[in-house]
Amino acid sequence: MPVNAHKALNSANESCYVKKLKLPKEREEELRAARDELRDAIRSGLKDWTDRFPITEMVTRDAIIALNSEQLDITEAFGRPKFRMQGSFSYSTVNDPAKGKTPPLQIDLDDGMFLPTRYIDRDGAFKPSVAADGYFRAVERLLSDVCQKNGWTLKTKTSCVRVEIDREAHVDIALYAVPEKEFASLIETAMAQNRLMRDGFTELRDDDFANQIYGQLSADQMRLACRGDDGRGKWIPSDPRKLEDWFRDAVRDHGDQVRFVSRYLKAWRDEQDLRGLASIALMWAVVEVFENHGGYKPFSGRDDLALLAVARALPDILRQEIPNPVVPGERLDQGWSETDRQAFASAATHLAAKLDAALIGSSTPQTTVRHMLDAFGSRFPTDVSLLVDDAPQAAAAVASPEVLTSNLLETKDERPAVKLGGDERYA
Repeated sequence: MPVNAHKALNSANESCYVKKLKLPKEREEELRAARDELRDAIRSGLKDWTDRFPITEMVTRDAIIALNSEQLDITEAFGRPKFRMQGSFSYSTVNDPAKGKTPPLQIDLDDGMFLPTRYIDRDGAFKPSVAADGYFRAVERLLSDVCQKNGWTLKTKTSCVRVEIDREAHVDIALYAVPEKEFASLIETAMAQNRLMRDGFTELRDDDFANQIYGQLSADQMRLACRGDDGRGKWIPSDPRKLEDWFRDAVRDHGDQVRFVSRYLKAWRDEQDLRGLASIALMWAVVEVFENHGGYKPFSGRDDLALLAVARALPDILRQEIPNPVVPGERLDQGWSETDRQAFASAATHLAAKLDAALIGSSTPQTTVRHMLDAFGSRFPTDVSLLVDDAPQAAAAVASPEVLTSNLLETKDERPAVKLGGDERYA
């Protein structure tokens, strides 16, 4: 007996699954307040950076020589930072993590810090004046006092500064450099158009930065500070906007259902405790199924059918290499062991079987609920009034799509993008 479970997944009913996944408002406000306090500590600390940090630690040797030769004030090696939310909070795919896992699953609030800095020409390549090592150390020192005051913990990570707020949440701050001249030029242009405020200062609101400055920065000089295998800092080309653009385009093409199905899969992963199966890999699977299943129309108004179609394709997707949608030649499954891959594919096979049993082969609404609880945990609603007998068209609508991984997503935009393989900021 086919079952329509869309209302159980996503409806105005307060007990529906997507509402149970929603991060409580007070928790979200707490995390955003923590993020703002961290931002304030960095902003205020960098105002008088020459009094706090040795110049030779913060500015590269080549930059010191270049700035001195141009008779420029070394204190102007960089300006005041701007910030931009990243990750699941910016994609609107954040979930309240499943409880009762050991160790606890954590909410990941990703924040990007963009430091306008002078770039110098070294062997024909323009590089930031700020030393990546010094950038990391400065931010971590500036945050140490606020962390001690609030009982937060600094964690060493490869591509970000992590502040663990408690056992169930952390804030990751990615450290970027952008060319100060270009940044200042964009601000000047925007101010001339009367689109910015604040007494002629360059203190922009975050949304102003995102909409009017952030989106116009050229990609070729944007850099991300990382720690190498030797523990030393280095700069790598990185444009976080490209991943944002990719997912935004998918939502534009296929609707918000892409977001909802991504959230259901993330919740399934967390309930099954499949650590290492990155959210971005699940999001890629969702987008790929929609791209190869005639768009969203077969699933219109039916999150359950969309979820079933993705679940049926997911085992094969996870068994093969998963391409990075924005970095040609890179993959989203880098770092997976063969044991990991088999475990993920096996769990996905079990999910597909449970959804088939729940939505297509169920004998009673109670049986549907039991299968859904097995897959998604106790937050899935047990109210059988949210389940409706479905017409046979359900089976046809979710007929298995063609092999998806044979059509890898291509990118026509050659600007460098953030390398996601092994980047814990996108876990």
